[in-house]
Amino acid sequence: MLEAALPAPALASANAVLSGAFEALRFPEKVSISEAARRHRVLMNPGAYSGPWGDSPHDMRCLDRPMDCLHGDSPYAVVGVMGPSQTGKSEIGNNWQLHTILYDQADMLFVAPTRDLTNSYVTTQFDKMLDLAAYDDGRAGILRDRQLGGVSSDNINLKRFLGCDLHFLWPGGPTFRAKPFPRGRMDDYEEFAKDVADQGSALGLMEGRMASFAAYGRTKIYANSSPTLGRSKGIEALVASGTDERWFVDCLQCSSPFRLSFDHLQYDKDGTPEDAAASAAVVCLDCGGVHRQSDKRMLGSTGRWVGRGERAVSLRDSKLGKVGDLIMTDRATFRFDGLMGFRPWAQVAKLAREAEIAFAIEQDPASLVSFDNTVVGRNYVPREDGEPAVTEDALYTRARNSYYRMGEVPPGVLCLIATIDQQGNRFEVAVWGFGAGFRCWLIDRFAVLTTMDNGRERPLRPFNRPEDWSVLHARVLSRTYPMAGAPQLRMKIMNTSIDTGGLDGATDNAFAWWHAMVSGDVGSGRPPLPATAITLLKGGNNPKGRQLPPPTVDAKRQIKGAPQAELFVPNVNRYKDIADVRLKRTEEGPGFIAFPNNLPQADDGSFPYLAELRAEHNVNGQWTREPHRANETWDLYIQACAVVTRFGGNDASFAWVPEWARPPKDAPRKLMPEPQPDPVELGREEPPMQVPMGPRPSSRNARPRRSVRVSRG
Repeated sequence: MLEAALPAPALASANAVLSGAFEALRFPEKVSISEAARRHRVLMNPGAYSGPWGDSPHDMRCLDRPMDCLHGDSPYAVVGVMGPSQTGKSEIGNNWQLHTILYDQADMLFVAPTRDLTNSYVTTQFDKMLDLAAYDDGRAGILRDRQLGGVSSDNINLKRFLGCDLHFLWPGGPTFRAKPFPRGRMDDYEEFAKDVADQGSALGLMEGRMASFAAYGRTKIYANSSPTLGRSKGIEALVASGTDERWFVDCLQCSSPFRLSFDHLQYDKDGTPEDAAASAAVVCLDCGGVHRQSDKRMLGSTGRWVGRGERAVSLRDSKLGKVGDLIMTDRATFRFDGLMGFRPWAQVAKLAREAEIAFAIEQDPASLVSFDNTVVGRNYVPREDGEPAVTEDALYTRARNSYYRMGEVPPGVLCLIATIDQQGNRFEVAVWGFGAGFRCWLIDRFAVLTTMDNGRERPLRPFNRPEDWSVLHARVLSRTYPMAGAPQLRMKIMNTSIDTGGLDGATDNAFAWWHAMVSGDVGSGRPPLPATAITLLKGGNNPKGRQLPPPTVDAKRQIKGAPQAELFVPNVNRYKDIADVRLKRTEEGPGFIAFPNNLPQADDGSFPYLAELRAEHNVNGQWTREPHRANETWDLYIQACAVVTRFGGNDASFAWVPEWARPPKDAPRKLMPEPQPDPVELGREEPPMQVPMGPRPSSRNARPRRSVRVSRG
């Protein structure tokens, strides 16, 4: 059988070849980036708006100036944008890339914080833009038609087009080494390491790659991020170093200018999140004019960016809506606010109220931090910032007005937690009562200094003598406490925690003691304790870490055949933030910390345990102890908070407390707010030292004695 002859290939149209060649020689049309987006950008967002950029129902005119500052003819070398999620920060960069391919070709480097994020961006955002971008007549493919063919020209890290290459990488030494680029884009800037591969900041390294292009004055860098690092750091520091522009609009009632920001959003701050959403409105502070969501586009039509050196005025008084001269700098920087973005104002108000309620219940600022960073677009500022720190005098007054005494359990307590801090010559111990809403009462506080050895009392050496730890079972774990107003009723300790930190020997001793407690002692008849009776803790040193990560198991300190000893490493910095908020609460309610009205006094008249609660201060986000000041009571409270998280998480109802650890059913539900008589029994070998609370000493220089309550064998 004869093979059929292949047909001759069709010849290309000479007219088309020449037309394409001359078209390539044509000087690109001068088009702004914002205009290029309106001409060619097409969005596809299933579940949200899909269609031409310029037809979006969302008024995004606020993006025009930041985009156009990236044009090759603009006087700015760096453009920085700080703002929340879903406000168009990344779209500015996307439209810049589109403009680069079509109208102003130059090589560009895109950098995201990680390899996975970079790859995800290319496959889910950039490739989609290439497929959807349209010609002026609406036909898709204007970007794909300019893309070069071949695998080497179209892969996850490199896209080659007529006249320019776009690289997609992640931070690292090789990323910025021997790769000259006239343009660079850094997405999620604050997620980059402060020092990339020990070579410097990402911005500095990016600028270093542009040295050979700098003489021509057309280098450009775009950096955007939501703020997370804190005030005057990261993206906020970059924005503050530039024009630092804010978006102003005119009131639709009185024409007074105001910044469109969360500070102007008013909503019901006493009701439910749904009430907040229903009442959300932007209010003019000058005339009280109310603007609803339906007014947003009209407000946006009056919008303009006002930067350093400029002052916003009414559009009635100036066509520009501002007066003054913008500072001369090569950095155009902008602060976006959550009210400018796609999120409805009602949802912003709802999320704000949810965060406020969570903070009121848990005293944990995490919900407020997330709201400020990702919804408002600002660095978190503690709500109590500017408030003076709670003083020892204030705590003394609180204790003096209390209605319960040391060693008894007042109404409201739902469980008891003992916390132990080991020192070189003693154990410092506190017992805390916790109730609904994370309310807390200091029930007992003492030091264990000695143990009995062959009938004689000797000092403790917890770091060096493992056998000294046996004293804790009788002196701490076995204690029960009488109920205030009904001393015949007693309450057990639900859990005891121990700080294992310190020398290696101390940590070994802590693990050995845990194994001894859960194994029991046949000789003495001491039954084994459940593994959940003791919590081993070691303070974490990562302020940005999880509040309480899952426990770890130290294999080298395990005993074959015995239960596994789990070590919890809480984020103590975060717990101290929470504790500081609770300590500042002056009225009884969620998080309030109460003290007995007969706290022991030192010889100089001071109250050591109250002083220890004020021994640390937050310095630039890190809690630091003042030199030569004891802080044991503070640390013991932090331990107790970690134990609560271990068993109950963020459940403020305390419904998770087992029945055996709860107060007796017949315990008093309420006490008169006056001092109660001393309890008959206090669960210790000798009666507690009852020292009336005398007047507060006037001297602020007096130093507390190391311990004033002692438990001896």
